[in-house]
Amino acid sequence: MKMLHTPSLPRKTSSQQGSILVSILLVIVFLTTIVFSLIVLANANVTRARGRILTLQSQYAAESGVDAAIANLNNVSESYTGSGGEVTVLENSLYKSTYSVVVANGADAKERIITATGKVYAPKTAAPARYSQRIEIVAQRTSGSTSSSMLSRNIINIDSGVKNISGKDIYVNGYIHMNKNTTNLIAENITVADKNTGASNCSIGGTGNLVKPGSFTNPLQTKTNITTNFNNCISPPGNTSNADFNVFANQNTVRKISSTFIPWSQFMDGTYQNSPGGCSDWTSGASPRNIPSTGNTKKTHYPDSASSIAASCGTSGDLALGSNQYNIRDHVHVRADLCGAAACNPTFYNPDTGAAGIKFVFIEGSINFDSVKTAAASGPIVFVTYGADPASKTSVCPIGGSIYIGKDNSNTSAPAAYFLALNGVCLEKTKFSTSPALGGLSGKNLYISTNSGSPFDLYLDPSFPVNSIPIDLAWRAMRYRTLQ
Repeated sequence: MKMLHTPSLPRKTSSQQGSILVSILLVIVFLTTIVFSLIVLANANVTRARGRILTLQSQYAAESGVDAAIANLNNVSESYTGSGGEVTVLENSLYKSTYSVVVANGADAKERIITATGKVYAPKTAAPARYSQRIEIVAQRTSGSTSSSMLSRNIINIDSGVKNISGKDIYVNGYIHMNKNTTNLIAENITVADKNTGASNCSIGGTGNLVKPGSFTNPLQTKTNITTNFNNCISPPGNTSNADFNVFANQNTVRKISSTFIPWSQFMDGTYQNSPGGCSDWTSGASPRNIPSTGNTKKTHYPDSASSIAASCGTSGDLALGSNQYNIRDHVHVRADLCGAAACNPTFYNPDTGAAGIKFVFIEGSINFDSVKTAAASGPIVFVTYGADPASKTSVCPIGGSIYIGKDNSNTSAPAAYFLALNGVCLEKTKFSTSPALGGLSGKNLYISTNSGSPFDLYLDPSFPVNSIPIDLAWRAMRYRTLQ
């Protein structure tokens, strides 16, 4: 019998076995290298990510410094110059972030250059800082809105002797109260943000009438718009629209005006100088008197550019204007009361017409006029008073009278004049000889007690360029630049 032969498998030699071990070792080394490389890469990524986060934190710290600087400029002092060192923003067990700020003057009085440096110390005890960002912000004082024919930051109170008051736009932070049912308040737009809590939550209340004007500045407008955060208690129209009124009552959306403060530096930059003769422009020479006097262009700080009333101006800080005419040829800053000791009857004239020619007269004290006029063809003039409400006017001006216009028989006719007070404006039985009689009124409170119909009522000139009168002025960041 023939036997079948089964071939045997080849036996691995020792060299072959060694090759396999080498291959395995190589694979292990390769995989180990990859793993360690991945660990190193992951760690580097974590380190870079942490660095980026902390670098970003230093930028946020610098931006916090800018925010703080702008808040200080708006709420503390426009003379704020910086933090004076590092201010800690955030501190924890891992790191600490700080900012430091320097504020410098810009191109003019309405501009500041804010340089802020944000730093991160990691760990928090490290010195120096490991991460730093430096930024520069150009901040400018700009307006959030513009004024109205009648504007009050609190109350408009219309006394019982008033027949007609007419203005284009009326804006009130508080409420409007009328005291007689024969009083007519005539306006194209009325906006009121608050209420009289003692009178059924009335934004507009009392006794009186709301009347739409015979014609509108905008020919497309046919009804008076009444917008209030609470009730319109003058009925009609009450809270319901009709043929004469669009009524938007109980809106809860009307914002309040934050400020009507206008610093003189908003319109008078560093090129304006002190008057060479102090306040003599106002008190000497024949009428009309030029402000500034001839040859003294832009020398209209009376007596200088400091603040508050100066005893050297006029008589112990009081300028008696009499019945003279004053030609206002540039923006003016006066450190005195106008006619504080004895009421006067001045006339004012601005030779430059139109909105571009508007002139501002900034008065550190108050105004006390028996009457006031603007000469024929005068351009617009805005009188701004910073003074407190005089105690001497309390009996006739129950809610303040920093700007007071009385009842002299020579009659008031100043359609080219707008009166803006940081405190109260008071018209006490004032008589008007023309219509329109004034350019406009603005104050913390407006008290109107005009002499009805003798011969004219209070009509505010709808063409006065109130859009040139800024309100809600505030410092705002305008340009951003990274320095490192």
